[in-house]
Parts: sequence; structure tokens; C-alpha cells
Amino acid sequence: MRQFLRSCMLVTLVFSFATATAAAQGGMLAGKVINSETGEPIPNATVVLENPEANPPRLEQQTDGVGGFTMLGLNSGQWSVSAEADGFQPNPGRIRIRQGRNPDIEVKMDRVLSQLELRYGSEALGDVDPEALQAEIDAANAAYENEEWAEAISSFEAILAKFQAYTDAHIMIGNSHLEQGQNEEAIAAYETAIAADPGVASVVNPQIARVRMAMGDFEGAGSILAETGTASREDLYNLGEVEFAKGEVDNAKDYYEQANQADPNWEKPLFKLALVALNKGDIPTAKGFFEQVVEKAPDSEEGAQARATLDALP
Repeated sequence: MRQFLRSCMLVTLVFSFATATAAAQGGMLAGKVINSETGEPIPNATVVLENPEANPPRLEQQTDGVGGFTMLGLNSGQWSVSAEADGFQPNPGRIRIRQGRNPDIEVKMDRVLSQLELRYGSEALGDVDPEALQAEIDAANAAYENEEWAEAISSFEAILAKFQAYTDAHIMIGNSHLEQGQNEEAIAAYETAIAADPGVASVVNPQIARVRMAMGDFEGAGSILAETGTASREDLYNLGEVEFAKGEVDNAKDYYEQANQADPNWEKPLFKLALVALNKGDIPTAKGFFEQVVEKAPDSEEGAQARATLDALP
């Protein structure tokens, strides 16, 4: 019996020694996964080592609570090293593994930037939490979409108090005032947006011009559009309509021509240019414009009227 027990112990010792020897074979690599910006460790990151010529060709391990990892049994050779973690983008690299323990490494990961950080830069945001700010922006936009105009205005004003560079808030405030018929307040908000960021002028100026047209300030609207060159085809056409209704045929003609230049295939300004020519007694020119209307938009209301007018003209 004693002899049997001694034999069992010997077998166990031999097996343990063989297992330890096998574990010691190959390379060992330890390290830590850290935030490249702050140097803080990243727990629960997945570290991946790959070498298509090794056996096995891929190993992966989760980092511990302090971002650490240890991998054993690595074949000698070149290995790719990368890590994956929520909120971070992979930053792959390569390392040469040798037998035995290799020097510890740091796997640095770059944080995925928010849309606000990408747009304005982390330095511009300063101490402002981009995720919290984005949540406030989303809530303000939701209030706007739900037509809660007063809530939208106060929410966007609160955003501007924290981050003045978010000039979109001025535009949304202007839109909210406009929805409530508060034209002067809307114009003031739009003008503030341009003062804060001149780059938005090409978008905001046409809106200011439209508000002024709605207020009956056609001269002011025309002046803005002429100075900034931001008028759409509709803006130019509407200004032509105002001038035509006032009997200012030449002014109307100028606006209709600009609308036609903005979109040569749009039938409405062509039809009105034909009417201007008729008003002046220029039948051949009127016919030319009517024919263009029929050619470009035969099924439109203007196309039907142009065809009927052509049939009636000498």
C-alpha cells in the first residue's frame, strides 16, 4: 500500500513538473491598456494578439480592473497587437515576441470623439461635458419639433449660456420666434447668429429677407438679397411678383430674369417675362417666352396658359 501511494505521488509530481514546463515554454507578454489622452487605465478592454504563422494564430484576453493583461505561450515572431473597448477606437501596432518574458507594453487607445468635439475641437469645449451638452441640444430640438416654442427658446438660451460657440442655437431661437409670429425677435436672433459666426450668413440672410417680405418690407428684403447674393430662385421670383403688383414692370423684369438665371428650366419666371413683354407691347418677345414655357413645362398651369395665349396672339 505504501509502495502504491509513493508511486501515485511520483506520477503526480512528474505530471505537475511537465505541466509547469509546458507553461513556461513560449513567450510571455504583460502590459496595460490606457487612454492615450489621459493615461488612465481602461478596464474590460479586449486585447488581441495575432500572428498567422503561430499556433494558435490568435489570442485575446480581457483587461482587469486596472487595465492589465498577461498572455502566455506565445510563439516567437512578429505579432500584431490591438485592443477594443466601448468609447474608444482601435490603435493597432506590432511587437516582436521572444521566448521567455518580454518587456511590458502599453497599448494606447484613442477616445471616440463626439460630434461636438469633431466640430469645435476639445479645446473649444473646455470644461463642458460634450455628452451632457449634446443631451441638452437633443432635448431642445425635441421641444422645437413638438412645437413647444417657449420651451425651445429657453432651452437653447441655456445652451448658449454654457457654450456660446453653438451658434445653431441662435438660428433655432429665431425659428421659434418666427413660428410664433414674433418677426422682430426672429430677425434679432438671426442677426446675432451672423455676428457670432459670419459663415452662416449664406443660410440666414435669405431667411431674414423672407421675414422682411412677410412684414411688407420688400425694399429691405431686396436690399439684403442684392447685397449678399444669397437669394434663391423663389426669393427672386417673389420679389418680382411684388414689383409687378406695384406696377414697377422694369424692376419686376430684373427679378424675373435673375430667377430664370438661377433655374433656366423653371417655367414661372419665363411665363412672367412673357407677360412683361406683352405689357410693353413686344409681341415677338412674349411669344418666345411663351414657347419656352410650353417646351419646358407643357403640363403645368403656366404651360396651359402659355399655349392658350399663343393661340390667341396674331
